[in-house]
Parts: sequence; structure tokens; C-alpha cells
Amino acid sequence: MVGFSNDGAGLGVGGGLTLGANRLTLNANGRDLYGDGLTTFGTTSVNSIADLYGSAVVANGGSVSANRMVIIRQFITSDMASGAWWLTDDYCSLWAENAAQALTSLKQRRLATPVATPTFTTDRGYVFNGTTQYIDTGFVPSLDGFNCTGTDQRIGAYERTHVSSAGVSAGTLDTTTRALSVVNCRNALLATARANCATLNFTLATTDSRGLKTASRANGGLTVQMYNRGVALANGTAAAVEALAPTRSVYIGALNNAGTAASFRASSVGFVVVGGPLSGAQELAQYNAIQAWATSVGANV
Repeated sequence: MVGFSNDGAGLGVGGGLTLGANRLTLNANGRDLYGDGLTTFGTTSVNSIADLYGSAVVANGGSVSANRMVIIRQFITSDMASGAWWLTDDYCSLWAENAAQALTSLKQRRLATPVATPTFTTDRGYVFNGTTQYIDTGFVPSLDGFNCTGTDQRIGAYERTHVSSAGVSAGTLDTTTRALSVVNCRNALLATARANCATLNFTLATTDSRGLKTASRANGGLTVQMYNRGVALANGTAAAVEALAPTRSVYIGALNNAGTAASFRASSVGFVVVGGPLSGAQELAQYNAIQAWATSVGANV
């Protein structure tokens, strides 16, 4: 801590804590938390978040067009309006204008690492071969999860092509029950998920892995909820649950199985979210916001 200052706009603690007129910012190792419980989160703050993301993309060797910044601001505004923004730790928007933009996460501005060269297509996302390719997001729930904890978790992935087979769209695992993962469609009508518990099956109305599917568990309970395009599926009941969050980073296109990539999935992924559980209304609202982003860039299904 360098010191305290108060210039009328807020209170600063060594650049790490700012209590401003319109926001609370906790900035540690490049992370920002904005709280709306004290005051209204204004348009300027939305712009600042988008601008910080744009700067991070440029630092990572990419670029963000003015039109894409408008779309990103619209998404942030919509997600904040439902309250989902505050409960989501990070977003990977893979349907980007360039690879550096795709690999820079929106909220924590973390640079992900592609492994074995998955195929990137502008405004569509990444395609994985199902055998060797994946993306290491670098997001470790036990370290980077403010909302994603041992008792509260949520993960979701938006697949753009239908794949009726095994494999993990996005996930991480320490042990059989200390795991967080989602499989958008497996063996016809079954989708599977983990939320700090053993694998649970969920029945889909149609055989289609496309679109956003999320899974979450709240308050350390035994109930795991899965949503398909913002609509709740029948609950799953976990026989055993963990109290600690996974300590391995989340992979996309495969499962991080205690540090080794496994359960590869031959899919096209455009978006991934991770954080804490949402209400049913927030699930639908966030899906609509993500779908609007996808539609704006032509990646919607």
C-alpha cells in the first residue's frame, strides 16, 4: 500500500482500492470488481470496462473495431441490467474479429492459450478436432473465482455446431467430485454436467448441442440446475459434493483432468462463461444478451 488520497472523486489505496462516486473498484493482478450496491453504475463505467478490454486486446497483439466496441458495450449494459454481470467472474467471447481478441477474456482480461492449433474463424469462434486441441483459459476457480467458489459454481458454453457424442465443451477437474464442466450434448438426448459433484445427466427436448447450455449449484446444496438456451431442464441431484473449488484452470474443447487434457470434444465453441449461480430470470436474460451478441456478428444458432 502506497498511501491514501481523497481528491473528492473517491478514496484511493495505492491504486488497488478505489471508492468513487459511481463505483467500487477492487483491482488486484488485473482484476476489477464493480459493485452497484452502493451507487448507480453509469454509462461511463460501462465504457471504461469496454475500453480496458480493448486496451488489453491491443496489448495482446490484436485490435477491436469501433463497431465491435458498440456491441460489447451493449452486452455489458444488458448483462448489468439483469444483475448477471455481478455474478459472473469471466467471459470468453471466441466469436471475435481476430485471435488475440478471442483469447482475451472480457472481464478479467486474461489471455488464454490455444494448444495444438485449434482452428479460429473470424466472428465464429474456435473449432476443435476432438483428439488433441483445446484452449487453456488460465481461469482457476480456487484463485480467480470471486463468485465461483466451493459452494457456488456455474459454467456454460455456447456450441455453434451440433455434436452428438462424448467430450467436454469446457471444464476442469481435480477429483471425481471437485470438478466443474459442461457437455452440451452426449449420446442423443443427454447433456451432462458437473458442479463440484460427480457427473449428472440432463434430458434435452431435442437432440441438439447448439446454443448456450449452463450448469450451476448454489449454497453447497445437492441440487444442480442445467439450462438450455435460458430454459431450465429437470434438476439433477448430486450424491456427493465438494466444499473446495477446483484448483486447475478451465479448458475449452476438453477437460483439464488434474493437469492433463482429456475428454476432448470435436465442436465449434463461440462463448464460455464461468462464475456463480444465477436466478432463472437472470439465466434467460444472460442467454438473450449472449444471443444478441452472436446475432450481431453472424455467429448465432
